[in-house]
Amino acid sequence: MTTNTPKLQIAVASTDGKTVDGHFGSCEKFYIYSLDAQQIQYIEMRNAEGGRGSEKNAFRAQIIKDCQLMFCASIGGPAAAKVINAGIHPLKSKDTPTIVDQLLELQQRVSAGALPPWLAKLMGQSDYLSERFSALE
Repeated sequence: MTTNTPKLQIAVASTDGKTVDGHFGSCEKFYIYSLDAQQIQYIEMRNAEGGRGSEKNAFRAQIIKDCQLMFCASIGGPAAAKVINAGIHPLKSKDTPTIVDQLLELQQRVSAGALPPWLAKLMGQSDYLSERFSALE
């Protein structure tokens, strides 16, 4: 059965392109992927070097503004605010997973329909939200 689920575009802060080990404010590269219930696709690597001082975090948020999610090892409060204001949901990864493992875990949740409401909405699953909350009534 094929679904027309929208794809998520995801940025991953990584120092080596293999693990989610980058701090948002200091990693040199973001690796961009798209993901839906059936497929994970590598899009490109984006150089995060640029911007100075207080503009650095705004620059980094700007270069990934077409992404809905961003995985990183850590992110500070002011940087998280810049990312959120750009419409991106920052997610801190625990225990430095590989990028593949992190994306597969997310894909499993998408496939199973086990998404938090905000992510279900991003994935265009408004029916899922109606069903979930009408069951509570």
